[in-house]
Amino acid sequence: MSMNTNYEESITQKLQDLSPELLEEVIDFIEFLKIKRMKKGHIDVNSLLLQQESLSRIWGSENEDLYEL
Repeated sequence: MSMNTNYEESITQKLQDLSPELLEEVIDFIEFLKIKRMKKGHIDVNSLLLQQESLSRIWGSENEDLYEL
């Protein structure tokens, strides 16, 4: 089992215990980390924001299961 798989399993287990409100905070924090990493790598932040806007339509869908990774 790889190190990455261990992280994925651990994160998945922890996510299952969170309320929808806290899951939203987790998603926001992940996006913050992506932007922070992109700034260090001089990647276009506007591209990320555009991508986030597109994905927010999926995340905001009532049909989307928050616990399904």
